[in-house]
Amino acid sequence: MRLETDFPDHRNGRFSREPVPSHWPRNVRQLSLKGSALFGIHEETGNLYWDGKLIQTSNRLGNFERGLGIVLTTAIVVMAILEAVGFFFGR
Repeated sequence: MRLETDFPDHRNGRFSREPVPSHWPRNVRQLSLKGSALFGIHEETGNLYWDGKLIQTSNRLGNFERGLGIVLTTAIVVMAILEAVGFFFGR
């Protein structure tokens, strides 16, 4: 038995009537249980969709994290070269 989803009904009742926490940004509202039915996931890509629209997510590092990674990688490479020089040519 297949249950049909009534999307117009879900769209009309997508937001909760409960007050939102005071620390949330303005115009952000809680979802109702009906509203959670509007989420979808693309099976092949794993992308998240809300009411058929792609939700943009990113996993990029910030400038500080990127710079820290470059500094640490450089330090590790320099240390490895110094250890190799010391091993092959003695100290």
